[in-house]
Amino acid sequence: MRARRKKWALPFLLEHPELVKETLPLGSPFYEKGPLYLEIGAGKGDFVVQMAARGGWWLALEREVSVSGILAKKILGAGLGNIVVMAQDFDEVYPSLKKGAFEGIYLNFSDPWPKRKHAKRRLTTTERLVKMAALLTAGGRLYFKTDNDVLYAFTLENARQAGLAILDNEPDYRLDGSEDAESEYERGFRDEGKPIHRAVFARAKAQAK
Repeated sequence: MRARRKKWALPFLLEHPELVKETLPLGSPFYEKGPLYLEIGAGKGDFVVQMAARGGWWLALEREVSVSGILAKKILGAGLGNIVVMAQDFDEVYPSLKKGAFEGIYLNFSDPWPKRKHAKRRLTTTERLVKMAALLTAGGRLYFKTDNDVLYAFTLENARQAGLAILDNEPDYRLDGSEDAESEYERGFRDEGKPIHRAVFARAKAQAK
């Protein structure tokens, strides 16, 4: 569901260059920190705020400007200085990101684009998964969660085609609060009694150079 446009969001993002970045070039101080993590489609920020409070340095991508505004406000309200926000699409950002930099990439309840004719818009196409694998460290992991059966099957198949190893595959995932966090979407789906599907992927050995 597309968020209602919030007129304050873009000015607010522009007022906080310490948090919100247009680019992260290879020489950015961000890459000198570690460990590094990436959430693609960060939504309103419940997941990344909880995870960043535990440590590490996080890049949160959220292409909807109005939602990015809410995300940025939540980060500032939590007093966290270890998150960078980019209000851009993954396809736009990918070419400028440092390859082999991220210990973990998280895809939480991405838009399922349920109609077959829209499948190329899904975040977990083979082409995009190959790009994500290139961003991982040799020992990095890609974490995927969804409530959507079609997107789950689509992602598992495309991960195989992308050469990713499937380390974990749970059709009815029980939240592990010690290593994971609940996004606003996950909380809503669990309240509705919907099963959560989760898979964890790793780079193939041939990729991990």
